Amino acid sequence: MKPKREKRGQFIVIAIMLTAIMIISIGALMHGTITYYKHEPWEEYSTLIGDIEINSQRVVEFCLADYTNSRGGNLTEALSKWQHDLTVIYPSSGIRLKSAGYLLTQSPYSTAKVTEFNLDIDSIGLEGYKFSITASLSLEASIDTTITPYNIAAVVKSESGEPVTGLKKEDFTINGNQEPKSLAPYYDEAKTLVYRIEFEGTPTEVRVTDHRGISAVDSIP
Repeated sequence: MKPKREKRGQFIVIAIMLTAIMIISIGALMHGTITYYKHEPWEEYSTLIGDIEINSQRVVEFCLADYTNSRGGNLTEALSKWQHDLTVIYPSSGIRLKSAGYLLTQSPYSTAKVTEFNLDIDSIGLEGYKFSITASLSLEASIDTTITPYNIAAVVKSESGEPVTGLKKEDFTINGNQEPKSLAPYYDEAKTLVYRIEFEGTPTEVRVTDHRGISAVDSIP
């Protein structure tokens, strides 16, 4: 009976040793994984990608502002320069930004659009990150004499479809180069922001310029 007990004891010792080895191995693996993700600057990478998207948006908006104010506005050239500047700003990151599908128009409303951006960042192994950008400004102007002394109602919206807030009297011009006498924003029954404009004379055209410098024009029949 003694040999059987010795064998049983050996099996127990071997099982305990194997369990201990597995625990140590798993612990080492978990420690290595935690250490890797702890030191990996994921927040920095996320911020970098976000900055590239935001600044790409600004490039598109700046180009649309130039275009709608008769200062040129070549979207292809602006994006080409921005894509080159990225390699200079982040020389060791291996950033490559490509874009395609350009649209720049003032009809029926001011729009600049890039259908696709493709971003690669070699330093983090990022390939084929895609995003698109649209910048636009729309204006709907009409005669409204329901409340004196205002005689024009204007609704201004951005690419999000939401009304543009914070516009001032100086942001509007009537009939080419005339300024409104006064401006009063209010919300209609549909909760849409409407700018009531007081203008002395007969308005035929309204122009608005938002805080980005983008302009939109609408004719009043």
